[in-house]
Amino acid sequence: MATLFFVSDFAVSESVLSEETQETEGVVSELPDLSVKPADSKTSLDLSLPYNSFDKEKGWLKQLWGRPFRDQLLLGMWTLHLEPGEDQESNNRLIGAVYKGFYGGTFINTHGDRVWSGGWQRTLFQQKYGEIEVEAGYRTGIMYGYKRYLKLGNTRLFPLFQALLDVDYKNFGVQLSWAGVVLTAGFYYRF
Repeated sequence: MATLFFVSDFAVSESVLSEETQETEGVVSELPDLSVKPADSKTSLDLSLPYNSFDKEKGWLKQLWGRPFRDQLLLGMWTLHLEPGEDQESNNRLIGAVYKGFYGGTFINTHGDRVWSGGWQRTLFQQKYGEIEVEAGYRTGIMYGYKRYLKLGNTRLFPLFQALLDVDYKNFGVQLSWAGVVLTAGFYYRF
């Protein structure tokens, strides 16, 4: 016990002596500012341009996962079906949002059913060309609401995977996507 007290007392005395020496000699040691994180810090999300997950991320899983899409409000969606059909609605009246890489929204599907969807939206590539910004990635999640065709068994659930391409000018943009036999276009506002 006495040894423990002596060692801790010695450590405290040494730190106090070190501080006194700095004050008497007028030495000012600059400590790093811990509130500022380095650009390559894995604990912060740097959304500055440009970004390419295949250059910036280590390991194939992190490269495919990318990083969260920037926040946006999704407004409107029009579809082009690559397979012809009789009852295909092309104006799907989407409203949704992306926040910190999570998305949620609702739209009217091809057959007039209200569909709800949620999941993740991730960026794999982002670049700025003058005033135009381009962001490419994907959306993955689940849809609920299809009464026929896209259903898992007897449920109204169906998995979703879409390839995305966003092109915007001063926070207003067009989002193009592809999912199976459907191409879509819609508008968004980035906030």
